This record gives sequence, structure tokens and C-alpha cells, in this order.
Amino acid sequence: MLLALNIFQALGFYGFTNWVPALLLSQGVSFVKSLQYSFVIAIVYPLTPLLCIFIADRLERKWQIVIGATGTAVFGLLFSQQSAPATLILCGALVTVSNIVLSYSYHTYQTELYPTRIRARAVGFVYSFSRLATILSGFAIAIALRDFGTTGVFVFIASCMLVVVLAVGSLGPRTVGLTLEEASH
Repeated sequence: MLLALNIFQALGFYGFTNWVPALLLSQGVSFVKSLQYSFVIAIVYPLTPLLCIFIADRLERKWQIVIGATGTAVFGLLFSQQSAPATLILCGALVTVSNIVLSYSYHTYQTELYPTRIRARAVGFVYSFSRLATILSGFAIAIALRDFGTTGVFVFIASCMLVVVLAVGSLGPRTVGLTLEEASH
């Protein structure tokens, strides 16, 4: 479950984050405007964690991951269909918020699933697969963008996020209200 989570979240997360200007350009936005829109979307990254402190320990992290991945998929597909500046920025910002929810919750969640004696090694092992997937994401997004346009990119990202939703939603154990040792058994 954690291997699927790490691989597919990385493909989807970095598929959007690293490619925002190119995705905007492919939708007909000028180079200068795409950088401006990307800047506004990127401002959401440091602000979102401030909002997430209100739900971080109140909602089961497994479901935060599912919500974040679903949001990335849905808002990404909406982003690919927009042309007006305000809706492009809004959908891009919502993808960013969803990515942040997914990211902070999955980093915490995976550490809760291993006993203390192997936690660092186990998390390092599964997390290494996200780094390998990040290498591949650039190639996958470039091919999807070239062959299928922005919509194709977001169908790919949404498909990756669907794998995350299915893996974590169906196989992920509950951790809220449990000690680390209880959660890791």
C-alpha cells in the first residue's frame, strides 16, 4: 500500500507542481502571463499548511490522503478545461491545496505505520520509491503533454491519484487516536 502511495502520489504531485508554466502555455496563455499565474498559484504553498493545522490531528490521516488525492484529480481535470485567468488560477490553487493536504498527511501517516525500532529505515525505503517516481514523472508528463495536451496530462495525474485513493482507502489502516505502537501493529 505504501509503495503504491509513494510512487503514484509523486507522479501526480510533481506532474502538476513542476509543470504549471508549461501546462498554462499549452492552454494558450502567454509566457509572461503563465509565469504570473504560476507565481500566484505557488503563493498558496506556504499558506496552506497554516490552514491545515486545524484538521491535521482531528481527521483520520488515511482519509486526509484520500481527500487530497481526490481533490488533486478533480481540480486538475477542471484546470485542464479552463481558459479564463481567474478560473485557471482558482483551479491551480485548489490543486495546490489538495497536493499539500496529500503531502503532509501521507508523510505523517507512513511514519505511524511502523514500529519504532524500524521506523526510520522502513519509511526511508518506501519513500525512496517516490524519489524514483519523481525522476520518471518529468518524462511521463512531457510525453502526455506532447501527445495528448493539457487534458491528457491531467487524465494521467487523475489516474495516478485514483491509484492512491484505492490503495490507501481500501488497504490503509486506521491510526487516529492510537499510540504509535498501537498503530504500527
